[in-house]
Formats: sequence, C-alpha cells, structure tokens
Amino acid sequence: MGPAGECSDEEIDPFDALMGIEAEEFSRLLRDAPTDAKVAKSPAGPRLRRGGVPVLSLDEVTPESFRQDFLVPRRPVVLVDPRRGAATGHANLTPDKLRDAFGDAIVPLDVTDRRERAEVRLGDFLDAVQEKDAAKAAASERDAPSSSSSSTTLDTSSAPKNESTVPKKPPTLRSASRMSPQSLRRKYLRNLQLRDWFPAFTPSLLPLLEPNLLRNERAVPRCPESWRDWHELFVSHPACSGFPFLHKDACHVHAAATQVCGAKRWLLFPPETAPFLYASGPAATRSSIDRATLETLFEPAIPLETLREYPLLAHIKTRIVCDVGPFETIVVPADWWHAARALARPPRDDARGGDGDACVSVAASFVDASSLDAFNDAYGEFEATKELLKVGAGGIQ
Repeated sequence: MGPAGECSDEEIDPFDALMGIEAEEFSRLLRDAPTDAKVAKSPAGPRLRRGGVPVLSLDEVTPESFRQDFLVPRRPVVLVDPRRGAATGHANLTPDKLRDAFGDAIVPLDVTDRRERAEVRLGDFLDAVQEKDAAKAAASERDAPSSSSSSTTLDTSSAPKNESTVPKKPPTLRSASRMSPQSLRRKYLRNLQLRDWFPAFTPSLLPLLEPNLLRNERAVPRCPESWRDWHELFVSHPACSGFPFLHKDACHVHAAATQVCGAKRWLLFPPETAPFLYASGPAATRSSIDRATLETLFEPAIPLETLREYPLLAHIKTRIVCDVGPFETIVVPADWWHAARALARPPRDDARGGDGDACVSVAASFVDASSLDAFNDAYGEFEATKELLKVGAGGIQ
C-alpha cells in the first residue's frame, strides 16, 4: 500500500486479485442476486434469473426515458404490467379462456418443421400442456356408458357465434391428428397469427411502445399488411425443447414478448456477437447451431463439449439468460439474437392447479423512430432477396 492507504500503480488491488472481476461487475451480481424481497415479488417463484436485464414497472418509466435508455442504445428490458393484461387484452389469452372460445379449432403445431408438423384440436393441446389429461381420463372412466360415441362430427353448438371471434378458415375435425398427451407436451404451438385466427382476441401493444411506425403507411410505405399489427401466439409445456433455432428478427424490428402464464427462459446475444453465432441462410438471420446444442447455451456456463463443436462461441463476451414471468414483457431490441423455452413450475407451486405447466406468450413486432430508416432499407433488401430466391440467381438456394 502507498501513502494514505492508496495502492501504487505497481501494486495489484486485493479485490481484483481475489475476485478476478471488476468492482462494477461484482456490484451488478450482488444487485441481481435473489433476496427474500425479490422472491416474494416474483410471480414464478425463486427460479427466475434476470441476467442483469433491468426489470421495471410500467408505472415507473416514461416513453421518453424508455426510448432514451433502451430503444436508442438497444438494451433489453423486462416491463412488468401491474394491471396484468387487463388494459391490453393479454388477460384474455389464458388457456382456459382460449379453450372456452376456440377449443374445437384445429391448430398447427411445429409450423417451421415439416417433419414434425401436426394439426390438432386446440382444446386437446391445451389439456395436455395444462396436464389435465389425468383428471380427464378419470372422468371418462366414470362416464363411459354415456360417452361411447365414436362420431367425429364437429359440434358447433357451443362455438362462438360472433364471426369476429372464429378463425378465417374454420377447420374440421377430419384434419386433426390423434396424439397422446405425452406427445402433445413435446410439441410447440408457435407463430400463430392472432389477427388471422382469433381477431377478437388480438391484444394491443403496450402503450409505452407506441407509436408503432409499422402502422404508419407514410413512414413505412412498403411491407405486408400482416406486419403492421403483428401478434403471434406461442403455447408450450416444459417438456417441449423450445424454439428450435437461435435467430434475429428480420428487417431490424424490435420484439416485445408478453408472458401470459407460466415462465419462459430467454437466451439473448447482442448484435456484435453475430460473427460468432454461425449465421446461415440468404439473410443470415438464423444460426446453424443445432437444437440439442442450443439447449446447452441456456446453462450458466457453456459446456466444453459445446465449445469444441462450435469454437467461435468462445469469442463471445456477452450472453444473457433472462427469465420472464406472467404479465411481464421482455423487449428484445432490433438485431439481438434470441431463443426461448418454457420453464417448469417451482416445486412449491407444483400442485397442478390453475394453468399447470402451460406456458403462453404473445410476441409483437414494432418499429420506432430510431429504427425506422434501418427497417425501410432492410425491407428493400428483403424484397430483393425474395425475388432472387424465386429465380435461383447467384446460386442462392
């Protein structure tokens, strides 16, 4: 130690020597460590990990500070809705409400994988992810004499009568796959456009994220109509391996994913890590890291086997694993790479009541003033790439 108890330039600070990390990083770890108060406020119990991502109540942030602190610098953030989706309509998307309104609808599962794709009754899928099948089986045995009919005619007596609440193309039971609850729990209902399937249940964007310039045809003169009000439904069980690939959203859009029930673990990589994420495809928006390996990236430390198979990952300095609970919205800024999977309920909540292990979320896309020019430029490139793909120009497959 030097005079007045200060370290000289030649000496090593004992804190750095002991901890091997900077004081600022250590302070962040202490701040993010679970405490009794944090656990008590957490809707999904003590398993939630935040990974250093700020968690803010919608009542604690203004549109100006949100834009300055998060959208412009492209920092992820988790927003907590104290009204629990009542104002935006997310509260209508619980498994029980979806089943009551659309239980007989036939929905696609695993839409991005032709080998795994299936079409099933929404009610059957929701029963499986809520693990209601055991109770249903017991009820079936009790009511066997009165439930022996094998008819597959669609019963529309209890279907919603309001045309705005039914799918545009009402499916029939003849297209439904018959799958066991165990098989259904390994499937993923994802990328289901609510405005096409259940328009009356389409929620609105959080007011904090408005105005969404995708809706402004003068600001964004070219893009598909569906992009202007983009809300996709995702439903899964922890037995499902999660989103099948690491990716970033096209055309520099921001993403806002609102958790309705259950908890979801997100994997995030900032834009500067793109050279190390094995990007593939014509637009280089999808990683070629296989699904099994992707699951290891959700762990606190990347296994050595993963680094041997994908050595470029060793160059990544920032990797965020962040959990999102009910009526929380994670904002994933433009060009951040991400994947997500459902979390099992904590043991203390494992009574199989309510929504069980069902994980329901809605993902919206939006563009603000800071990403407007980048979106319009990228969309022009997007259209050009599509035209090249049609004719196979330049060897693009």
